[in-house]
Amino acid sequence: MKQEIKFDPLIFRAYDVRGIYGKTLDEEIMKSIGNAFGQIAGDCVVGWDVRGSSIPLAQAFVEGLTDSGHNAMIIGQTPLAATCFAGWKQNINSAYITASHLTKEWNGIKFFDRQGVGLMQEGTFRIRDIVAASKYAKKEKKITQDISSKETIEKYIEHIISKIKPGKKIKLIIDCGNGAAGSLAPKLFEKAGFICKNIFIEPDGDFPNRLPDPAEDELTELSKNAKNAYMGIAYDGDGDRLVIMDERGRKLTPEQISYIILMDLLEKEKGHVVANVECTRMIDDAAKKFSRKVERIPVGHTYMMQAVQKSKAAFGVERSGHYAIPLLVPFDDSIAISYYAACVLSKSDKKLSEIVDEMPAYPFERLNFECDDKEKFSTVERIKQQLKKQNNKESDARGAGPLKINDMDGVRVDFKDGWILIRASNTGPSIRLTIEAETKERLEELKKEFSEMLEEGIRSAYS
Repeated sequence: MKQEIKFDPLIFRAYDVRGIYGKTLDEEIMKSIGNAFGQIAGDCVVGWDVRGSSIPLAQAFVEGLTDSGHNAMIIGQTPLAATCFAGWKQNINSAYITASHLTKEWNGIKFFDRQGVGLMQEGTFRIRDIVAASKYAKKEKKITQDISSKETIEKYIEHIISKIKPGKKIKLIIDCGNGAAGSLAPKLFEKAGFICKNIFIEPDGDFPNRLPDPAEDELTELSKNAKNAYMGIAYDGDGDRLVIMDERGRKLTPEQISYIILMDLLEKEKGHVVANVECTRMIDDAAKKFSRKVERIPVGHTYMMQAVQKSKAAFGVERSGHYAIPLLVPFDDSIAISYYAACVLSKSDKKLSEIVDEMPAYPFERLNFECDDKEKFSTVERIKQQLKKQNNKESDARGAGPLKINDMDGVRVDFKDGWILIRASNTGPSIRLTIEAETKERLEELKKEFSEMLEEGIRSAYS
């Protein structure tokens, strides 16, 4: 059946769909997306975040899905973790209406398999192509069935607490940012026995108190309250990203959060560690203490989850703020991660700031270079070939032997005393240079050398 609609194909991104509601994304488009998803994936659990546009978009998605001849199990407004948990327990796929950490005018949808692993790029683009071809399936309409969000959240909490329990009672500050995490996170921590002060837990799709992305917000209220607690935690709009803050008001990096968890987790769990190519050497240092290897993967939390499941890893981290602990749940879940970190802290005699200050740390810097979307990937490819050619001809001039080059996602070059990564942005017209070194002086050397190489590569793209 032909059901032609006009849409911007750029709303279909590598791992999800995102657009501005009423402009690039509306109910008609979402209905066709639901129908296409039904054609390739079948029945699914459907949940959504707190945005005002999420309910009408979810209704449209369900209509398209059931038109395709498949059932929708509606869980409603929940954090993303609860929707994936329901899909896992029901053994069916999940779809979640959200724009995650983006501002209120945005919305979209994420897709997950039965284990809660996100749909890869080829799957998302397959949905896009079905919508573009107007291949709308019209079969005998299937039913919708409600799943109790309250019961699902209760079962989720029971499940997580059964895996790990806290030591002494410690005080936490939990900032839900008026997002979806407010219906679950405070209940989990309080049920486990933590003393909690909750901030902005009321759902409000206008996000009146702070940005939906805690990494980009100053988190003033959390910082003020964290001084009187052991740890502060902030979540994004759908609860799939988090920030942890120590009692001095410092935001921990994803690697610092991982280090805290790994010092406990690897004592009892087998398996290696998965980390993307942007993650710092702090991950390698933690894994080395337990004689575990680090498997590097491309940027993207879906790659992380696939690698964790395929290789039965103990832990996975994606530098954008996604983590996996299969001991808890088989999917990426920031609420479970923050709970695990809080449990580890509750068993320590040290303050969080003291634990952080004892961690290994190296000079680190990221620089963005403007480059047109049409040129950025080809520019990185030329630089990659240039480095490979140099590597075949000569050893490292600093006596380190041939360079270690990883080209799975951009190009990463590892030296004995540092590394660099040159990678095109998936979301904007830029190329990023990431540098880490053992000393500040070495970082400046690498920064100068590879900034000049990247600037020359960008110039040549326009000549």
